[in-house]
Amino acid sequence: MPAFPDRLGGLSRGDDWSIVDHLAFTFELPLATVEALLPARVSPVRPAPGLGLVQLIHARYPAGTLGEPEPFDEVVCAALVEPDLSLDMPLPKVTLHVVDVLSNSARFVAHKVPALKMPVHHAPSLRGAFDADGHGSKVEDERGPLLELRCPDASRFKPKSFCGQYFALYEGTLHHSVWAWQGSLFESQRARRDTGVVHAHPWLAGLGLEALTHAPCFMRQLREPGQPVSMRTYAARPFVSDRAASGYDGVSAPSP
Repeated sequence: MPAFPDRLGGLSRGDDWSIVDHLAFTFELPLATVEALLPARVSPVRPAPGLGLVQLIHARYPAGTLGEPEPFDEVVCAALVEPDLSLDMPLPKVTLHVVDVLSNSARFVAHKVPALKMPVHHAPSLRGAFDADGHGSKVEDERGPLLELRCPDASRFKPKSFCGQYFALYEGTLHHSVWAWQGSLFESQRARRDTGVVHAHPWLAGLGLEALTHAPCFMRQLREPGQPVSMRTYAARPFVSDRAASGYDGVSAPSP
């Protein structure tokens, strides 16, 4: 594993993960749609007036992870939000409010829910397949297709090492933590080429995200095929803003 710190943002080391395939597509949605996903103390990233951002992630873990005999998949739906800048850590590249997670590994779900304090649900019929060239993926389950995403122009892969934060509701309490990521990454913002399809799947409909089926793609991120991704997660804790005592209980700075 890379030389990730044992503590980050004042939080102790959690788990180390190896990921064999990974892509993340971020979409522009009406701000009201994104705000409806968030607890009151979490502020959405606003790329433009009236807009927010939602990210879909498809990751594949190798056989042997948590004792699984076969590779397995994870699909994450998260809103991009403002970080907690009071932590002693480098500026996060991205901060997510994790809305929901699906995985076809029961062991993964049983481990990740208490470890990361986030909503992760077992979807045994979930099936993920990355394209032969590694530049896209398809995900479906017994209810139908969920996504078919692709980076048709992926070429400029660069070594990246960065950290991030996440918020998640767990047992009615807002939790917060950090993570570190290292791999070779292609990133493209406001791509105008075809980026695939997000289907009208019942999972997204249940989250109030039907608009993803026609939302513009804001950013595409793709791990370089054949190159490993390493990720370290850190212990989650209930979120308590240092600014609450001053009367402001949000995450980003209040407007002047």
